Amino acid sequence: MTKVNGISLSLVAAATFLNVANADSTDLGKVSVTATKTAITTSESPASVEIITSKEIENKQVQRADEALKDVAGVYVRSDADHAPNSWSNAVSLRGIPQYTRTAVLVDGVSINNAFSSGVNWSSIAVDDIEKIEVVKGPFSSLYGGNAMGGVINIIRKEPTKQEFNIKTGYGSNNYKNLELSYKDKLFDSLGISVNYGHKKSDGYTSDLAIKTPSSGTGGVDVVGQQLTTDYKGAAKYIVGDKGEKSWTQNDIGLKLFYNINDNSKVTFDYNHHKDEAKYNDFNTYLSDSSGNPIYSGSVQLDETHKATLSEKDFLFGPNGETSDKFTINYTNTFNDSIDIDVKASYFDNNYWYVSQTTGAVSAGGSGTFTDVPSQKTFASAQLNFSLGDYNYITVGMDITKNELQKDINTLTNWRDYDSKTTLQRENNGESITKAFFIQDTIDITKNLIAYVGGRYDYWETEGDFKDYINDVYTTYEKRDDSYFSPKVSLVYLPTKSTTLRASWGKAFRAPSLSDLYSAYYSGAKLIQSSPGLAPEKVESWEIGFEQTFNTKTQLKATYYENVLSDMMYSTDVSSTLREKRNAGKAEIKGLEIEVKQAITDKINIFANYTYNNTEMIENDSYPDSVGKELTYVPKTQYNIGINGDYGLWNGSVIGSYVDDMYTKDDNSDIVKDVYGAYESYFIVNTKIGYKIRDYLSASLSINNLFDKEYFQSDMTPGRTIYGELSFKF
Repeated sequence: MTKVNGISLSLVAAATFLNVANADSTDLGKVSVTATKTAITTSESPASVEIITSKEIENKQVQRADEALKDVAGVYVRSDADHAPNSWSNAVSLRGIPQYTRTAVLVDGVSINNAFSSGVNWSSIAVDDIEKIEVVKGPFSSLYGGNAMGGVINIIRKEPTKQEFNIKTGYGSNNYKNLELSYKDKLFDSLGISVNYGHKKSDGYTSDLAIKTPSSGTGGVDVVGQQLTTDYKGAAKYIVGDKGEKSWTQNDIGLKLFYNINDNSKVTFDYNHHKDEAKYNDFNTYLSDSSGNPIYSGSVQLDETHKATLSEKDFLFGPNGETSDKFTINYTNTFNDSIDIDVKASYFDNNYWYVSQTTGAVSAGGSGTFTDVPSQKTFASAQLNFSLGDYNYITVGMDITKNELQKDINTLTNWRDYDSKTTLQRENNGESITKAFFIQDTIDITKNLIAYVGGRYDYWETEGDFKDYINDVYTTYEKRDDSYFSPKVSLVYLPTKSTTLRASWGKAFRAPSLSDLYSAYYSGAKLIQSSPGLAPEKVESWEIGFEQTFNTKTQLKATYYENVLSDMMYSTDVSSTLREKRNAGKAEIKGLEIEVKQAITDKINIFANYTYNNTEMIENDSYPDSVGKELTYVPKTQYNIGINGDYGLWNGSVIGSYVDDMYTKDDNSDIVKDVYGAYESYFIVNTKIGYKIRDYLSASLSINNLFDKEYFQSDMTPGRTIYGELSFKF
């Protein structure tokens, strides 16, 4: 028995003992609609569910939706600081299963993982419009299909109950400005409307350094100002400057209409538009010659025996941005108070772009490339819920998803001018269609014992092509198909109203994204090849856990889980000029989550949680040096402790969070911390305090990283930041 297993079993035994002493405790849990696709209390859920309410979000400093998840057990949020928008660098993973591609993210039950890479732009979700966030942990492809390997995050938004007009404006560090407007109304008891607009911008801060690798020799210009450092392996490097502050701006518009056809049926129409852009401002060289003149190009003497060759391009980084439009329609109906139908359809149009400089580019301009990545996701589903006799409740449904990609790389004569496109260099096209059928039976075996048995069959087809107009390479990838069955079985035992014992087993998968399959590109002279033959990644998982509530308004939760991932996608060098992805990896994760919450009053809670993930790569034919090593971007240990709540006219929170250091290289060779490029451990304290000045006017002050901890998360983090806000509600 491992140490982790022993801890878990001891906790279960303790919970059983404490249950006897607290048999008359009050009922556990809130209501979740994500764990079973039907409304159910979290105490009866087949999985561990964490619900973050709108009030809890309001009491914390949350400017981007993923920031609301940072103190949740079993959740790791790797994100840009300064609340910056980005679908790729802002990543949320669950239970040690790394990368955003393996977490399903929904808004009102509809996926917002984009069609290109399965990335999520958390900035596109209006935080003030969130009613609650449900985090369902563990594999859930049995209901939700691909991406749900680590679990499901469902963001549920508010519905209007009365006329409301809200204005929220704030200002903070790095010249961060925020303006949010929203209007909600309920008309004629049948028509509801919700409209929101948001504008955010920041001058950013200096996070990205200019680093040079020295070479032996003499003969360059003698300079001062360079800073000796190392890379993550300990090799000598020199910091010679930075790429300037990374400023950004974003705009959001949302419209939602609710129409109650009658007491039992409703139709909802939803439209959301998001646009963001980020760019680096003027770079800084730290080097100067003996006369004090700044140096940013040419051969320089860094020390007595080492030199380097600089170009202005070393200090540059191109802009990037994203635009998305999402349309959703949803129809629900209840027949005879016992049969529910839920029909959804959505269309998600996403366009990510970025600019790169090529040789000879300078700050004022010069040649570059413009990469445009438009993609579309079309989704439709139908679900039926009904009772079958007195002891069975059936959820059955089907859905279809179509993903499309058109990726172009164009020459820019001036990288500063996006309209200076000339030659189309390369073109990537692809599409996939997934058709699925799922069924789940909720079985009341006894009054206190519930079984959940379900599964989902996904059938997947894909095809695409790659056109390289520069090298006259044209490849068409013929249509192919694959399928996967995702079963899940759970047992939930409730010996009293205050105790839940839970065990489950299941399988999940992730089909390769269109980025994995068809996004070929060149890195220097090396072709990063499309991999159209990739098979789905898979995970098999089991868990045991308990939840216990005491008469003292204390809640204790613990879960032990094991995940075995197979057919993991890894890149490998086929030759000196070719690199491609293959299904080559197998890994194991053993983890433990422990949570305790204590209600001080009806409105004030203190909490603490601890997450442990022991990961190991078991097989990897693409990169044998990774075998026996830990998975990348997975902290072994995390914990959070804090207080959140309201007291009279005051509200707020104080939350301390610890995240262990982690590896970013598969062979775990990045052992040096406190250097640029490293992910090092940190403990920071975030706090917010708010005051209700009038019924219609509130003010708040937030401080992130209260004690100004300096640490690297690849880039430099911004240190302490302060934000003040006024909120008007009419």
